[in-house]
Amino acid sequence: MSMKWTAERALTLISALTLFGFGAWLFAVPSALAGIGIELDGPTARIDVRATYGGFELGVAAFLFLCVARPQWTRAGLVASGFAVAGFGAGRAGGIALEGGAEPLMWGFLGLELVLTVAIVVVLRRTRPAPGASPVDRG
Repeated sequence: MSMKWTAERALTLISALTLFGFGAWLFAVPSALAGIGIELDGPTARIDVRATYGGFELGVAAFLFLCVARPQWTRAGLVASGFAVAGFGAGRAGGIALEGGAEPLMWGFLGLELVLTVAIVVVLRRTRPAPGASPVDRG
């Protein structure tokens, strides 16, 4: 049986693949953060990066892959993805404001987070379920 590809499903898959890629990479190579100026000075720092940037992102990616595989869950997955991306963007924007500026890479990440957040909000608004629809009907 073939499942229909919708904008909701495609954006959820993009989010899942992105989180999976970054999570797997940073679990395997936590020192990669040195490329953006984050130096890890010992095992505790590497363990924490593996947990936060690796394990957490891999766990969220697994949930989103499940949401892609189950059409009735896709909308919930996209909402979760939207909050996660918006959270990254809000944290980054707040950090930039508190620090009084940032390197171009941080501005680029912020731009990507804003674009993806807007795309998710637009898709969710355009595919809004009918009032009174059950959660199953919303998938």
